[in-house]
Amino acid sequence: MSMLGHVAVGVATARLITPAGESRLLGTRMVLLAGLALLPDVDFLIHAVAPSVGAFAHRGASHSFAFAMLVGAGIAVAIAPRGGRRAVGWGLLVSALLASHGVLDSLGESDLGVALLWPISDARFLAPWHFLPNPPSWPGLVSAYGLMSLAFEFTVFLPFWIYAFVPRRRFVPSVGS
Repeated sequence: MSMLGHVAVGVATARLITPAGESRLLGTRMVLLAGLALLPDVDFLIHAVAPSVGAFAHRGASHSFAFAMLVGAGIAVAIAPRGGRRAVGWGLLVSALLASHGVLDSLGESDLGVALLWPISDARFLAPWHFLPNPPSWPGLVSAYGLMSLAFEFTVFLPFWIYAFVPRRRFVPSVGS
C-alpha cells in the first residue's frame, strides 16, 4: 500500500478531533498526524542503513502494536506536564493511529505479512482480503500500472479525504414565524 491511505487516515483523524473554526490548529494537526501515520515506514530507512537487522525489515517491528503503544506512551509522557488526562487521550489516539498503519498494510496486495505481534511473535499476518494495491517503487510509480494503483487507493480512501477537506457547514437554525 502506498502512503495515500495512511495520510488520509491521519488528516481525517485531525479533522475529527479539532473543533470547528480552528483552521490553524487543524492544519498543524493534519501535518503532525499524517506524519505520525507514516512513522512505521521508518523501517525503509533503518533497512537501508542496516539491512541485517531482521526485526526492522519492512513491515516488521515498526508496524507492530507494541511499537504503536510505545510511541503513544512516549507522546503521553511528553505532553503530561501540560495536562494529565489530555496526555492520556493523545497517547491513546497516537497508538490507534500507528496501529492502523499495520492493519491497513495487512490488506495490501502483497505476500509480505505484517509483524503485528512483535516482540511476542515474529509471525507475519495478512488479512483474508487483499484489495489495497501495492504500487511499484520509483520510477515504476509513474507507469500506467503505478498511477492506476494510486488512483484506486485514492478512491478507496476518498471518504476520508472528503471528510478531512470539505469545509464544515455552520448550523444556523431558522427562526419560525
